Amino acid sequence: MGKEQGIVLGVDQGTTNTKVVAVDPGGAVLAEASRPIASHAPELGWVEQDPEAMYRNVADCVREVLATTGRRTVDVLGLGVANQTETLVVWDGRSGKPLLPAIVWKCRRGSDEIQAVHEAGHATEIRRRTGLSLDPTFTAAKLAWVFANRPEIGDGLRRGDFLFGTVDCWLTWKLTDGAVYATDASNASRTMLCDIHAVGWDRELAGLFGLSLGRLPELRPSAGLFGRTAAGHFGAAIPITAALGDQQASLFGHGCFDAGEMKVTYGTGGFIWHNAGGRIDTSGADDGLIRTIAWQLDRPCYALEGFIMYAGAIFDWLASRLGLPGGGREVARRAEQAGSSGGVVLVPAFQGLAGPWWRPDAKAALFGMSEATEAGHICHAGLEALCYQVRVLLETIERATGGRVATVRVDGGPTRSAYLMQMQADTLQRPIAISGFDSMTPYGAALMAGLGAGLWSGIDELRRIAAGRQTVAPKPDAAAMWDDRYRDWLAATDAVIAMKSRREEPGPERLGTAEAHAG
Repeated sequence: MGKEQGIVLGVDQGTTNTKVVAVDPGGAVLAEASRPIASHAPELGWVEQDPEAMYRNVADCVREVLATTGRRTVDVLGLGVANQTETLVVWDGRSGKPLLPAIVWKCRRGSDEIQAVHEAGHATEIRRRTGLSLDPTFTAAKLAWVFANRPEIGDGLRRGDFLFGTVDCWLTWKLTDGAVYATDASNASRTMLCDIHAVGWDRELAGLFGLSLGRLPELRPSAGLFGRTAAGHFGAAIPITAALGDQQASLFGHGCFDAGEMKVTYGTGGFIWHNAGGRIDTSGADDGLIRTIAWQLDRPCYALEGFIMYAGAIFDWLASRLGLPGGGREVARRAEQAGSSGGVVLVPAFQGLAGPWWRPDAKAALFGMSEATEAGHICHAGLEALCYQVRVLLETIERATGGRVATVRVDGGPTRSAYLMQMQADTLQRPIAISGFDSMTPYGAALMAGLGAGLWSGIDELRRIAAGRQTVAPKPDAAAMWDDRYRDWLAATDAVIAMKSRREEPGPERLGTAEAHAG
């Protein structure tokens, strides 16, 4: 079959779902399949998943999209794997069996090991080499926990009998029946074991975490032939031609191929990713942004990442606490009906504040309520808080790069609210380009797989694929009003942080800081 009749598949092994899409040579999505993936919390702060369930979901979804499209396995030119980054899988390289449940990225195991590395004074050097701040989110911390708490597994990893990897590595190994033990640069950059400047594993970094690893996955570019699925999985071999992290795949799916382009994904949290081009500066970076690898083709493309802890989750919280039976849609409707917050300001630190503050100890707060305050005003304050969090990260990114983002590309459930999207455009004073397709991560994986399979000749050809976006233009006459409200929200956020700090360290100096923020 010629390439013009073939298809590519994109996999997204996420934290809550597995998704697979089939994409034709024109970039159109032909079919999509999904399966839920369960998480377990056997202890406080722990989050686990079954690695075998991940594989079964991927296999089932691939079969479903092939059945839906009426295509045969031999029609698939390439398959790309995108995945929840940082999550650790450890398995026996001889039997192929997982040795413990996957330790999910948001699991807090490794906190003690991270604290020891911090106290040893290694934080600055680790940030310089990896672009990451010390946190148990990243894979090295989870591996350090395994070595400290499961010494028999640590011994096997030291000998090289046992293998470790991120989810892409596990799935590729599983789908090839153990023929390929590899990952790509974007996933490696989230382990805290990769020097993102040299784009290679760094044994010195591993040593800082007390890790002695007999084998490390082969580190490859994001597009290219990783291997072929064993025939027993789908009846014939499918080339695996791409791998990259989930948000990196989303950035690629949005067509943010050039430096200065940015996308926002509104999920439970918010993911702000900015294409930083072919070079990245990690020296002394402490502005609340993550420096990382977006993907590697002939050379690495870097990215800046900002994270919002509560994005779409604001809608869920408000719907629950205000007793709104329509969920998030009713929150947006009530906000639009109210037309303003009536002076109410919400700081949505329900699980602390993420970027750029990184204050997990901060608590949520409502300011400015009166006897006239209604549920619609509070809903409006929730929508505003989401927009302001995006703005503060956009401004942080622009300060870091010295450039200006021309258009913000967006996807996710909240983008279905036209009122919210107009508010976002007005608060940023930038056009908002809304994706016509929610599943940008598997779509980006499929596009990368097409590059790896030679379906498309390069980025320039991908630029010509119609994006199908709706653009929302900002209203210039609204800028001054939103600037004032944004400053009020920043003052409220500073007050929340100052109140927490004052409780921890009472005294005149701390009180003065809080007063300065509140003023």
